[in-house]
Amino acid sequence: MAKRAGRQLAGISQVLGGLLDRAGLGHLIYEEKLRGNWAALMGPKACAIAKLESLKGWTLRIKVESATWRNELHFQKDAIRQRANEILGAQLVKEIQLF
Repeated sequence: MAKRAGRQLAGISQVLGGLLDRAGLGHLIYEEKLRGNWAALMGPKACAIAKLESLKGWTLRIKVESATWRNELHFQKDAIRQRANEILGAQLVKEIQLF
């Protein structure tokens, strides 16, 4: 970061992040990061049948195209949560909701 007259200037990402946080929309930054890494998070097969719906609060909502796949992914919820948090670099996802 650049310094100017004895103080640090914030980068654009910090400024935007701060604005979104104050507006109650900070989760959108993390949601977009997960969207950009969705194939790595879910794997090639699950990526095709499971779509990120939203990340709100501590809950990652995933829309799954069939009950069979929803059942399969139910058993992988802990692993999905762990990978999501690794991608985000923080323990932000506490719950996975499949629907």
